[in-house]
Amino acid sequence: MKCDLLILGAGESGVSAALLAQEKGYQPFVSDSGTIRPEMKKVLEKEGIPYEESGHQLPYLKDTKEVIKSPGIPDSAEVIRRCEALGLPIISEIEFAARYTAPKQLISITGSNGKTTTTTLIDLALRAAGEKSIACGNIGDSLAREVLQGGAEIYTMELSSFQLDHMYHTHSHISLLLNITPDHLDRYDHQLINYARAKWRVFQNQSAGDYAIINADDPHIAELQKESPLQAEFVKTFSTRDPKASAYFDGRLIHFEGEVTYDYSQFLLKGQHNAENIMAVGLALQAYGIDISRPKVRESLATFGGVRHRTQLVGTWHGITFINDSKGTNLDATAHALGAMPDGKTVLLLGGTDKGNDYSLIFDLVKAKSKALIYLTLDTAKLHRSFDCLALPTSEAHSMAEAFQQIKALELSEGDVVLLSPACASFDLFKNYEDRGDQFIQAFEALS
Repeated sequence: MKCDLLILGAGESGVSAALLAQEKGYQPFVSDSGTIRPEMKKVLEKEGIPYEESGHQLPYLKDTKEVIKSPGIPDSAEVIRRCEALGLPIISEIEFAARYTAPKQLISITGSNGKTTTTTLIDLALRAAGEKSIACGNIGDSLAREVLQGGAEIYTMELSSFQLDHMYHTHSHISLLLNITPDHLDRYDHQLINYARAKWRVFQNQSAGDYAIINADDPHIAELQKESPLQAEFVKTFSTRDPKASAYFDGRLIHFEGEVTYDYSQFLLKGQHNAENIMAVGLALQAYGIDISRPKVRESLATFGGVRHRTQLVGTWHGITFINDSKGTNLDATAHALGAMPDGKTVLLLGGTDKGNDYSLIFDLVKAKSKALIYLTLDTAKLHRSFDCLALPTSEAHSMAEAFQQIKALELSEGDVVLLSPACASFDLFKNYEDRGDQFIQAFEALS
């Protein structure tokens, strides 16, 4: 056997890419540095796709013509350097799967914060309007799996910077960049501009007839526009400052082109950051030709209560509110969550795999909002160096169970809040942010 397509990583995107590749006439080989999950092995074995685990031996490398890389593998990894030394093209699963779509089918959403909410809302509203949309990419199933299964006419994709890094020819009819704040800087040489440029790739290959939707208030986006002007024919902006933007929020009403207004005070979602998300959603829907004044479309947006693990109200215990913001994996997300909390009454669970955070950026907010900090991580040294100067009570926890033991030991009273908003990735103690959030919910349920 000669395998001409190497797939690095046997998670959802890697295995789905292998299945799609086999259907399209490739002979894929899947390689994973760790142990492949049993359910993924079963799929590969059923379809007769060869694989290896616990290391990259790469027995078919001499026959390989192209490499699909999991977004979790950094470019600095030894296996990537081996492939680069041989001159092999390295692409993302999105890049591969998009070959089997048309640009008109692709709506791509990226940003440091709000992309899951925005992607979910666009998908919900499109379906409310009778369109065959599916949310995929960095949420739900991979694009490769959805293309393989068929049935969707629109792929509404959340894209991370890691996925965008190895996308070169993917052409989205509608692309959105919501905002840029420091995140994943450990993967970008601790340079914000490198991370920002990765996000800007969402607009590559756009041209006549395409739409680029951007946050007019974001200074990093403004700099990128100067450095590499957008090529889309239609550039739409949203703003909380400029009434002349394509969508504008005045504090109560959201104004869209075509004299359409939404009374945001009637929406379940709250906060300026979610108003920005709604503006981006409305512009994307208008770009696709949807009448956003239609009652079903408006209702789908107004009644949406939020995404799991994103400032999710879990419940109350003895008058203490527990909020799961496990998806708050960067400083800006944590700042948004903290900003909505009561002054001096919040127990903040912080920490995880640090992304090069400068925690001084949220000192004032932490000091104003928090009554105690719990460092939920294996490596607490940087958190101690950063936050101990605020003179708040602090403690360490190496598991969610231990964190809840410490919560119970605190002198809490009615009206206090326990907020899980770590500002870090989850991988030191948990499988992913969903696992971290699920354990938080389970610990609360056991508590109550």
